[in-house]
Amino acid sequence: MKKALSRIAFAVSLTVLSATGAQASTTQDAAGCGIGTMIFQNSTGLLYSMLAMTTNSSTFNTVSMTLGIGNCPSGASITGKIASFIEFNKPQLAVEVAQGKGERLAALVEMFGVKEANRSAAIAALKSNQIAIFSGQTSGAIQDEMSKTLHAYLA
Repeated sequence: MKKALSRIAFAVSLTVLSATGAQASTTQDAAGCGIGTMIFQNSTGLLYSMLAMTTNSSTFNTVSMTLGIGNCPSGASITGKIASFIEFNKPQLAVEVAQGKGERLAALVEMFGVKEANRSAAIAALKSNQIAIFSGQTSGAIQDEMSKTLHAYLA
């Protein structure tokens, strides 16, 4: 009985994930580039983005980015990784930005390419702009506001 209920719960969660979907316009926006993105290129939603991201990371994604193969336009991979990171960590990031500290916040600032010497100031800027940043409902809107805030601190 427990197995049946857990299977039903899993199936429902997958259905909800695929129905709600990520707010990215394409799978590449959310998953970056690589073989997984090519396989799921015409699919949208969180489930497909997760499948594409998993496939990308397990099938020589670094090689694809380095050599420019596997549907990897310049800059798409890091933008997609940031979008995915924000999507999966949105509640925790909101708390960490408000506090001005935290592992996820530090990782995100690094992903944006902020120089190590500027990271404290960049985090302080995010903290002071937290209301504007998290007033957006989508991860893309949050990412855009963070990009605007961090622009002065980028390498």
